[in-house]
Amino acid sequence: MTTERDDAHRSAMLLPGELLGLSLDERCAEFEALLLAPPLHGIRPDGHDWLRQRYAEIVPIVLPAALRAVERGEPVDRDCLARLREVAAARAEDPRVDVSVVLRGALPAIRVFALVMHTATRDHAATADRAARTMLAMSRASLVAHELGSCWAESWSHQRRRAAADASATVTTGEIDLVAEAPGLDDTEERMLALAAHGLSNDAIARETSYSRQAVAWHLGRLMRTWKAPNRTALVSIAFVKGWIRARCSERPDAVWPPSLGPGTDAHDDGP
Repeated sequence: MTTERDDAHRSAMLLPGELLGLSLDERCAEFEALLLAPPLHGIRPDGHDWLRQRYAEIVPIVLPAALRAVERGEPVDRDCLARLREVAAARAEDPRVDVSVVLRGALPAIRVFALVMHTATRDHAATADRAARTMLAMSRASLVAHELGSCWAESWSHQRRRAAADASATVTTGEIDLVAEAPGLDDTEERMLALAAHGLSNDAIARETSYSRQAVAWHLGRLMRTWKAPNRTALVSIAFVKGWIRARCSERPDAVWPPSLGPGTDAHDDGP
């Protein structure tokens, strides 16, 4: 059972601006060496190389400000966050990364911090004070990691949506433009629908939209359930009948309809 004294002590421990006394902001080199070879268990294997590259790019930008924020209980420097947003926006159109990798991107940094804390508390704190300082440091580190991770993910996602909107829902393949515009669909689902109408498989749609195959299947499956379409063929047929997909043929005299299906398509893929 906790007492009022315990609660007061816990509140005092978490006061903003209280120095940890662990000199974390003087240990950038130690942290940087570990973060440039981060532990990636729990991260999708196909995102490991991408995440290592991002750490090499981001660590020099955010590490000094992050350690200073943890050591001193201060907010992360605004200039640091602004530079982080710029890097995130510049990487938004990279097709190699799945959103799950972005959302879990801060986990390796938290693991590295936890490892270093064992050494830091042993070197700078008495035994009786070690647990309290470790808890305070990890609490602050979690908040800083959340702030940095959210800053990155929000900027990355915002720029990705803007890029998708700029590209609109028009898909050009061969001599045919397929344009999808349906009520209740966002730009991503309209583009997936147009690509499905052109016979592309889930894998091919995933490559075109920078989403995972599972995400494509989920979106098309949702449309099939909403429109009560038993398969993809029926889904596309409903969209054409409703006028939600329009075909715009090229005016060139040698245009051929229908175009031949190129690599990465599967006209018999009737699942979502």
